[in-house]
Amino acid sequence: MKATRFLSLMAICAALTVSCEWFKPDNPDGPDVPGGEDEQVDEINGTKIEEGMTACGLVYDAKTKQGIPDVPVTDGYAYVKTDANGVYQMKANRYCRVVYLSVPAAYRIPLDEKNHQPWFYRSFDKSKGVDRNDFALEPQAVENNFTLIMIGDPQCQNDSQAERYKNETVPAMINTLNNAHSAGKYPNAYGVTLGDIVFDSTNMWDKMMGSMSNLKLADGSYFPIFQCIGNHDHNSLVKSNDYEATEKYVEMCGPTDYSFDRGKAHVIVMDDIMVTSVSSNSSPNKATWSYNAGFSKVQYNWLAADIANVENISDKVVFLCMHIPVRGGASSGGSTFNNNAYYADMLKLLKGFKEAHLMIGHTHYPQNYIHKGYKCAGGQPIYEHIHGAACGSWWSCDSNVTGAPNGYSVYEIEGNTVKNWVALGSKTSQTYQMRVYDGDQIYNGSKGYEYAWFRASNVGGSSNITAKGNAALKNAFVAEIWNDDDTNWTVEMWQNGAKIGDFKRLANGSCCNICISSYYFNELGKNTDTWVNKTASHYWYFVPASAKPASEKGWEVRATQTIPTSGVQNLYTCSTLTTDYSQF
Repeated sequence: MKATRFLSLMAICAALTVSCEWFKPDNPDGPDVPGGEDEQVDEINGTKIEEGMTACGLVYDAKTKQGIPDVPVTDGYAYVKTDANGVYQMKANRYCRVVYLSVPAAYRIPLDEKNHQPWFYRSFDKSKGVDRNDFALEPQAVENNFTLIMIGDPQCQNDSQAERYKNETVPAMINTLNNAHSAGKYPNAYGVTLGDIVFDSTNMWDKMMGSMSNLKLADGSYFPIFQCIGNHDHNSLVKSNDYEATEKYVEMCGPTDYSFDRGKAHVIVMDDIMVTSVSSNSSPNKATWSYNAGFSKVQYNWLAADIANVENISDKVVFLCMHIPVRGGASSGGSTFNNNAYYADMLKLLKGFKEAHLMIGHTHYPQNYIHKGYKCAGGQPIYEHIHGAACGSWWSCDSNVTGAPNGYSVYEIEGNTVKNWVALGSKTSQTYQMRVYDGDQIYNGSKGYEYAWFRASNVGGSSNITAKGNAALKNAFVAEIWNDDDTNWTVEMWQNGAKIGDFKRLANGSCCNICISSYYFNELGKNTDTWVNKTASHYWYFVPASAKPASEKGWEVRATQTIPTSGVQNLYTCSTLTTDYSQF
């Protein structure tokens, strides 16, 4: 719910006695041209509004007050562009809730004055014959170098979890940016959450959006965070359909499918959840949506139209931000983008760019997946970054379900390429990128369940949940590198200053994190297979000559990441064994 005038907004709030904390009044300042809330809109800035149009407005330069031509404007279903006078007009789709634009690279991302969050959209009032909404854009030098921060699943269900996000994750991001700025790094930063901002807890929206408001950096600028919808952001108090289930999200965050440009980058955010039915659970809403993953035909057509607006795409990098992974597709279910016509068609659209990166959340563990069958114009395949959750294992500790720290990721973009990226823990240093375990260690704890890396089956919990080990880890150093992939990393064992061998990487699906599985079942009392995930392998192993990792001295694991799109190399090291649960 958003009003177009502040006084009318206050009146509505008073009448309904609802919170106005997150509502954004329109900025009434703009060119003195005909039209407005109480006037018939016949002409704007020299452009005649055609009969049958229901949405129109002026996109203009905030400094010169001149209209800006060729700006893409959408109702979420189709695109038009502003004409030579900066005027857009369309017959809005009957399901239109917001009208918005794709902000060009030569203009600042508009922020609302109260919360300093992205405000590139306006509510669409169906009751008007023609609803006019204007947009003022402030010109700027094109940001050829900029920074994206990706935030997986805050997923807060109650006040204590929201306080952890506010007091752990958010300050960590701000400190990272401030420290980097003082060293001349991470300029022009923008954040994107990757869905599941709340956890079937409609009552948490104000608190969560408030925690991401007015994030002022040391240089006086603001750090704006864009939002992406997740399955748990679909309002489960609404039991009718997907459209109505997203209404609360749109009220709080704006459109579900949108884009913007920075430098030579095109950033797209989309909803890839299609809800199906509601079932009961223990959340504050007492319900949650079941869902499939993918796009509707309408969404795919919107995406194609959005990309068609991008000039010289073979010289641009694209980021498509969604909640549920794409990976290799799946025939059904909600864990992976469905293998329908739009799976392949979407990837084919992205191939036209110089580089393409999928930015994903949902899993509560990190995974990097390379779509080797879909090479972009620049020669590199589409790269899918599946981010661990800010909440980790639903705020139960400081780790995701496979052991990676709670946190976020930072991407450095230079021109039309991703120069570098790093996954950061909210409570850890930037150099903390792995743990090394003794493959011979046997773990147990307060409940007496025994776990070993080298044992194929480790059983715990009253439901006899199996955590899968791997015999190859017997007598081995086991390096867990949570931001790795199967192509762009090398891992070496050094001892007393000399290289003595190379680690091998286990295949995906062949092992769990045995140490954290023991922690979940022995100490936290978990009792489902959520806590023994083996989908993504982050495990590398090396057997020393002694076959006794715990007895080795003077060793160091050196892991080198080569950024495939830039050739930049990052070296990370570790020389201590993780032997207990203290780092989780």
